[in-house]
Amino acid sequence: MVTVTEEDEFQAIVRQFGLFFRRAYRFSQGLHVHDGGPHLERAAYQALSRIASDGPVRLSALAHDLCVDVSTVSRQVATLESAGLVRRAPDLSDRRASLIEATETGAEVYARHRDKWLAALRDLLADWTPAERHEFARLFARLNEAIAGTAPAVGHGERGTGQESA
Repeated sequence: MVTVTEEDEFQAIVRQFGLFFRRAYRFSQGLHVHDGGPHLERAAYQALSRIASDGPVRLSALAHDLCVDVSTVSRQVATLESAGLVRRAPDLSDRRASLIEATETGAEVYARHRDKWLAALRDLLADWTPAERHEFARLFARLNEAIAGTAPAVGHGERGTGQESA
């Protein structure tokens, strides 16, 4: 009888990570989320997603949430602003600062993209039981939390790529 060692388990997990990254990229490219709307780079869409789903945010908080430095998120927000998807609004709690908020168009673009992703995931996981989906969501969140707990802070000599979050 062959026993799986702990090292074998970790090697299998590393292999699955590699497959996941490649296949998830290919999967997302096949969704054609830009049909009928502005083409956004993945990093700019991630910024829009955070802003549209969670509400107005300061640039520094957005950079922190997306695990990129402020200069990186500033370029992404500038792209979104020029496309009319976000705007700056005064931060009433600190008049020196501004908040980035989604425009009506930005909220609509986000909703269309989100709906395509949700439909694709429903199709992809159609043969999973509700219990399996629940357990996967729980374990995936736990993995993300563990990764977040080990990630170095961005902005102190490190360059964020905009690819760290989804």
